[in-house]
Amino acid sequence: MSGPLLEARNVVKEFPGPRQGFLGMSRATVHAVNDVSFTLDRGETLGVVGESGCGKSTLGRVIMRLLPATAGQVLLDGQDSAALERADSRAFRRRVQMVFQDPYASLNPRMTVGEILAEPFLVHQGMKRSASTARVAELLSIVGLSPEHASRYPHEFSGGQRQRVGIARALAVEPDLIVLDEPVSALDVSIQAGVVNLLRKLQGERGMAYFFIAHDLSVVRHISERVAVMYLGRMVEIGTRDRIYREARHPYTRALMSAVPIPDPTLERQRQRIILEGDVPSPIDPPSGCHFRTRCWRATEICANEVPPMTGDAKHAFACHHPVETPVQLGESPVPA
Repeated sequence: MSGPLLEARNVVKEFPGPRQGFLGMSRATVHAVNDVSFTLDRGETLGVVGESGCGKSTLGRVIMRLLPATAGQVLLDGQDSAALERADSRAFRRRVQMVFQDPYASLNPRMTVGEILAEPFLVHQGMKRSASTARVAELLSIVGLSPEHASRYPHEFSGGQRQRVGIARALAVEPDLIVLDEPVSALDVSIQAGVVNLLRKLQGERGMAYFFIAHDLSVVRHISERVAVMYLGRMVEIGTRDRIYREARHPYTRALMSAVPIPDPTLERQRQRIILEGDVPSPIDPPSGCHFRTRCWRATEICANEVPPMTGDAKHAFACHHPVETPVQLGESPVPA
């Protein structure tokens, strides 16, 4: 099919905040996701990075329809996911799956791994549990586990093994898109590498698209074709991996890169870190204009008065009134060019 697999158009997600005013008569609004737009092609990985609280996970849940969007649209193959009827909604679930950050919390501790992996076949394909045994064994083998593990409970596995079970559950219905919400952030570095390599291998074999949410810029660079940077609910920069890591234009993106350590003592001593001053503003009362202006060393009056539009092209776009013109300096990028 022509066109992107997934398209987000001006997505907004707000939550009711704490009550305010006299006797708590008014309620504040938490602006979690603010006017976010992007596309995702078939077989592509879009890495999404940013500080905690910037709206990455909320955006992932809106894509999955675990949360309804306050405004905007999420389209799968051009069809608005919010307008789906119940029968079509189940088909949407088969096409879009999610792997959560904490695999132990997302796996039912009262069910064996075999029962957990058989459930998608029962719900979506009407398969009898006895007939699903072979499919469960196949899924376990695909993610590098033994078929004998089907009789074990989640607490009997390590963190990396539990995450592989979560990936296997997502693969059961052969989805077109998987939303990965920080799938390796709670794992040891050596285990992270195994899970990331597994994801790349499965993508190459099955052609799935990934919406990959993470904090670690090195992991994102390893797995993503394109990278999006979010700050306080807004997408401030998006582009191909090389353009973002070598020619980042937004000051916030440059600051993120300068904070990632380099595994080379000589380069580490030469690097120039960008230290952001102040705390991240509250999403209940974000700054006017550019949300990043209160921590930006390049901010001027226009940054307070006008929201910077997203400018650029399909390979690289950014939202900044005063973008950085110079290439990424030695030591700013987590992996030197």
